[in-house]
Amino acid sequence: MTMNAKSLLALLLLVLPCVVSARKLAPEVERAMAHGAEAEICLKVRDDKGAPVPNASVCAGFDMLPKPHSVYGKTDTNGVCVVKGKTNGNKVVFLVGKVGYYGSRMEISYVPMGKEHEVKDGKWQPYGAMENIELRKIRNPAHLSVAFERVFSNTKAINAWIGFDMEKRDFVQPHGKGENVDFEVFFDWDGKWFPDYTGMGKRIRFTDKFSGYYQCAVNAVSEFKGPYSALPDGLYQQEADFFERVIFDPDSYGRRYERKSFDKSKCWVVRSRCKVDAEGNLLSAHYSVIYNIEFGCDKDGIACICVTGAFNPIPNDTNLEDARMAGRSRDFIRQCEPPPPRKKKRESLWPF
Repeated sequence: MTMNAKSLLALLLLVLPCVVSARKLAPEVERAMAHGAEAEICLKVRDDKGAPVPNASVCAGFDMLPKPHSVYGKTDTNGVCVVKGKTNGNKVVFLVGKVGYYGSRMEISYVPMGKEHEVKDGKWQPYGAMENIELRKIRNPAHLSVAFERVFSNTKAINAWIGFDMEKRDFVQPHGKGENVDFEVFFDWDGKWFPDYTGMGKRIRFTDKFSGYYQCAVNAVSEFKGPYSALPDGLYQQEADFFERVIFDPDSYGRRYERKSFDKSKCWVVRSRCKVDAEGNLLSAHYSVIYNIEFGCDKDGIACICVTGAFNPIPNDTNLEDARMAGRSRDFIRQCEPPPPRKKKRESLWPF
């Protein structure tokens, strides 16, 4: 055993007892995690303007092993619904829906690592705590072209800029069936594969004047996560870099990975296909939203990309609210309401 290995082992022996002691929980909490404890949550539902939403359907799912259960209710005139149930504390899931709104999903935990809640008299604390959840209104949904497929280029497309068509959901010719370039992708790869793989760089650029993207935070609980519309006067950027690196580190006894991937807590609002007049002023453009981008390639250098987002096919229309998502809100509401009672089996008149 080398000196570095001996030093690492000695450090682990010193730190391990501290970690174990830090994870020691109160007997009431351990008992609740094993056998369950009562929980009460006061759920307050507001719309995207901050106003209370009355008569919204609420489903609260309590993880209670071995028999999880759900509680259903409706919000009152103040947008409040109180739910009670028994749970091991790992997860309570809330589904909220109403006609005219996008559904929302939220979950809480009473036992997050290192921040376990107290248990008193068989009840998770704070008992009756207020939790806020937002329901976003369905305003003006449009028929957008939705991209969510993994697309492969038809030819080797490594170390070259490739155009991508958001509307057609494909690379542009000759790498795919796309016709218009909304943005370009560059795959920087040295051709090495496992076990000699050292990583890959991915770049995106917008080449037309006025084209580009800006970022905005997504709504973490709503089924409709993006903005309702794009900002024509937003600060649009024209380049973005992502990478995956494999670093051979002798001190860590193996490989160390470094990645910069698409930040899913934010979305991109994209402006592309920009046309200008003789003076260089913007005449028209298309707007779209991207929620995630993933990259890859195979051993033969065939690049692929998976774009999750929506493209508005109407020029100068900044609307980014998709009609398909609005239509799915009805199915979401059904999940928030108690299932219909089962029909009793008809008694047979036969004696056998």
